Amino acid sequence: MANSSYLKKRRSFFNIEGVIFMIIALYILFSVISFLRRDQIRFYEVREGSLVRENQYTGLILREEKAYNAVKSGYIHFTVSEGRRVSKGAELYTLDETGNLEKYLSDHPELQENLSEQQIMEIRNRLESFSRSFRDDEFYSLYAFPSGMDGDNLAFSGEDGIKYLNSILNQLGISYTVENAKEAGVVSYILDGYENWKEEDLSADTFRNANGKKVYIHGGDRVEEGTEIYKIISSSNWSLVFPLTEEERNSLENRHKVTLSFSNPDLELSGELFFIHGKDGALYGKVELKNYIDYFLEDRFVEFSLKEKEESGLKIPASAVVQKEFYVIPNEFLAVSADGSQGFYRQESDGSTKFIATEIYRKDQQFSYISIPKDEDSHVLKTGDVLRKEGSSDSYSIGPTKSLEGVYNINKGYAVFRQIIPLEKNDEYIIVEKNTSSGIEVYDHIVLQGDMVSDGQLIFQ
Repeated sequence: MANSSYLKKRRSFFNIEGVIFMIIALYILFSVISFLRRDQIRFYEVREGSLVRENQYTGLILREEKAYNAVKSGYIHFTVSEGRRVSKGAELYTLDETGNLEKYLSDHPELQENLSEQQIMEIRNRLESFSRSFRDDEFYSLYAFPSGMDGDNLAFSGEDGIKYLNSILNQLGISYTVENAKEAGVVSYILDGYENWKEEDLSADTFRNANGKKVYIHGGDRVEEGTEIYKIISSSNWSLVFPLTEEERNSLENRHKVTLSFSNPDLELSGELFFIHGKDGALYGKVELKNYIDYFLEDRFVEFSLKEKEESGLKIPASAVVQKEFYVIPNEFLAVSADGSQGFYRQESDGSTKFIATEIYRKDQQFSYISIPKDEDSHVLKTGDVLRKEGSSDSYSIGPTKSLEGVYNINKGYAVFRQIIPLEKNDEYIIVEKNTSSGIEVYDHIVLQGDMVSDGQLIFQ
């Protein structure tokens, strides 16, 4: 009987232990699952940094250029390739009025296969350059490229090529016309109708036609007398004009030299900024540039960004920023007690006044900012309380609020609101002023997603 009683007690003891163990295990499992399912509060360590404000524009390229017409009708054969610099009087092309050369070349394609080593190197360089600059969203450049890569253009380019072409023409007795460059400059066979355009012609309609049609003249094409077939860009100086709003002008008012960033080609250029008006009275910016004009031979309208301003300070994620409401009280009601505490005199129900020591979160030239209490504590100020100015009958009823921009600092393990003063921002980051009262400092830990916490919330880092 004694053993039986002992076994029952022991079994009962183990049952209790088992139940307690099961409860603890379930609690731990529940805690782990709850932790995994809840949103994780992550922090960000404040660092110094900078941001550049860049506005995107579409600009119209203006060059010192002139288009020239075919002197006669016939089949054209270029002796200078696209984008090459020529001297005044240099041979540019020949015009076969009869079409006999065109027929002869089609019957003897081998004549265009024997390229010199220099011409082969030219092909490689142009292919490499085109490959680097080509973009899917500017597919039109694919049509322009072959105009300078025709076998005709390459076979008859350069001094040797010109001699070769002339020898064929002379041997066959073919009548042809030679056209020489009227001026020195860069030659291009891509025409868009803006060759003789001036900035005085600017209007809003100009930029509505940004995808205007281009004309590409190819070697071997038949051209009619009077048709524009090439242009010469006589100067390396050029300008870019673009629409501006009054607000954008104000931000650029004191800027004389600006930096433009292009994505295609990947290039940054600096130039002088001017403000002009179009024939429609609208405001436009004009940046005068030097050199690199050969990078934009195929372009008339280009997209670019203009660096307007660079700010340095503390760099924080935009997601960390929150708004917090504070009571605003005119500074003339702020008083100091005998022990040096700051606060306000509150009118009590019996008509007397009582000094309420108050923590001033922030103070500017007009107002003191104090926190809005979460409960009805009689020792703090709340909505509806009437304040009295010391030594005066003036009163102020607490109620008006103003929101401040800030982040939650968690250095001490709980969320503390710290005000920020933004200097510059983009979609991802904000540059804020350093060394501000009630602000943040380098290496502070702040909540990465500010709207996930509340003031005073305990945070485990």
